[in-house]
Amino acid sequence: MEQRCYLAAVWLTWLGLPLLALVVGLRLGLLAALAVLVVGIVGQVLYVRWFPYISRWVGYGPVADAPANPASMPAQLPHVTLYTANVCPFCPIIRRRLAEMQRHSQFEVEEVDVTFRPEIIRAKGLRSVPVLEANRHLLIGNATSAQIAEFLRTAANVQDVTG
Repeated sequence: MEQRCYLAAVWLTWLGLPLLALVVGLRLGLLAALAVLVVGIVGQVLYVRWFPYISRWVGYGPVADAPANPASMPAQLPHVTLYTANVCPFCPIIRRRLAEMQRHSQFEVEEVDVTFRPEIIRAKGLRSVPVLEANRHLLIGNATSAQIAEFLRTAANVQDVTG
């Protein structure tokens, strides 16, 4: 099951909600438009927050984690960049998994929200989020802690060979 947020869908969310509020406002007035905006924004926040519990019922399947073995992490880990978007429900999941892994291994994580950053999207060729980048390697979409650890081991090995 593909577990990622396409940036086109993220932008449609950001454009669609104000457009819907505008249409409702023109037909029913300012209070109705504000109600649409408030309900839409609160709905997005709740969707992202509750997503791990409802993911299988909205068609994405489970987002359960497979823990990483901290002892298997290499001593030198590369700098990691996490590319996220504002309404992506997978981004906070990956963020939490990386934070947990950082408690056991020392590595830097830089988070970059690309929601309104087309220059980064073009430069990196991003079409969806979340994306992890380490040593010019990309891991796209939701991943378990074990998958992230394997990705980091691979990136660290490449760094050892080249650097």
